Amino acid sequence: MCRAIKTILAYLTVLSFCSLGMTLEASFVQWNPQIPSSISPFQNNPQRLAAFTGNNIAIYAHPAQSIYLPTMKANWKVTGKYYSAAVVVPTNSKNVARLLQNYTNYAGLFPTLKQAKILEQQGNLSKVKYSIHIPTPIPVLNFRESVTMQHQQDGNSISTLVLDAPIPFGSGKWEWFDLGDNQTLITITQWGDLNQPKGFLFKKILGALPEAKLGMPAGTNGFLLEALQRRFKSSAAQSASSALPATSLSSEQIQQVTALSQKSHEPVSFILPAQKIQYANKYEVMRFSTSYQYYTQTPEQLQQWLAAPAFQKLFPNQIKAFTIKKLNQRQLDADYRISVGLGVINIPFDFKMRFDYPNAQQTQFYATGGDLKLMRGAMSLSALKQGSLLNITSAMKIDDDAPLLLRAMRSMPYHEMLPAVGGNTVFALKVKQKAG
Repeated sequence: MCRAIKTILAYLTVLSFCSLGMTLEASFVQWNPQIPSSISPFQNNPQRLAAFTGNNIAIYAHPAQSIYLPTMKANWKVTGKYYSAAVVVPTNSKNVARLLQNYTNYAGLFPTLKQAKILEQQGNLSKVKYSIHIPTPIPVLNFRESVTMQHQQDGNSISTLVLDAPIPFGSGKWEWFDLGDNQTLITITQWGDLNQPKGFLFKKILGALPEAKLGMPAGTNGFLLEALQRRFKSSAAQSASSALPATSLSSEQIQQVTALSQKSHEPVSFILPAQKIQYANKYEVMRFSTSYQYYTQTPEQLQQWLAAPAFQKLFPNQIKAFTIKKLNQRQLDADYRISVGLGVINIPFDFKMRFDYPNAQQTQFYATGGDLKLMRGAMSLSALKQGSLLNITSAMKIDDDAPLLLRAMRSMPYHEMLPAVGGNTVFALKVKQKAG
């Protein structure tokens, strides 16, 4: 898998969150939100979605639909997919409502958001200007914007309309559901048109790295819910282990995962709690994500994409060269030389990976050196009555000795979490494109 794209996705995810908004001179825009509810795929039952989410952040897409927003030209519609994410927090719904309805305090809630100023309020409508600043050690990648959004409160939800911004067309909706026993389900559902970026930095990066658009919706939703999770939950890592964490889904929930992916043609992902993983003589706190993707092909037809040489076929523009050394019947070492062009800067990487193949439809991998030493994961294919289900679990963390351009990414919020969920999504969808 192209780990360089994972790293860049963390940066782009933060930018995409920061790029939803506009400055309005006129009064409020008349708008009837047509955003699907996060609980609609779960029989409109928040308890079912909460059980599905568990102690994780769950991320999934809705089927494609025709989207029209009042900010678009008349009679102009696009086909897009809203992405939802869910998390359960240990507090009552009144506390959640109070937090989400207090827009000025978003500056202390979401990283990189420096100021939130209410420009106008009328009934359940608010117009809020947000100031965002993302400094990095690389001046050309610094990001500073002021954006304005229109928020509309309705019961246990807040709908938001994007009017003009680096990502000029988009909408989203917060929802919260009281589960009892001091537990609340919080969800976000949103869509943004990544095919028409206006900001210089966004336009350059997405033009040079179009694959990043595949992972940004999942990463953005993960960013937002991670902020809320950290407000209400302890961030202590789980017990140390040498094994990869698992989602522990029931057979019924695996069927739900399969149905969601089959209908949306997108992965279903879970951002897992932090876990201590043994590395040599010490432990590292890692943040794993697990993603599932449905395919119409059989595992035998797809197993070629789990092989180390396949990554160059999936990412030919980034992987410039690679060498493979077979160690035994199950293991091999791969050295990937990667260059990621961002339009404003080129970033070279050297990844050294070891792959272990228990069988043709399963692989485990971990870093053995190179520029990114803290990386682990596994992939497997499972046969269904019709088609296959791909399971990807991975985590990466930039260490203190990484090259400057990699270490610069550590200035991004949640840099230890976002690359995995975005990278898993990109890999699964690239396989889908190649497999047909």
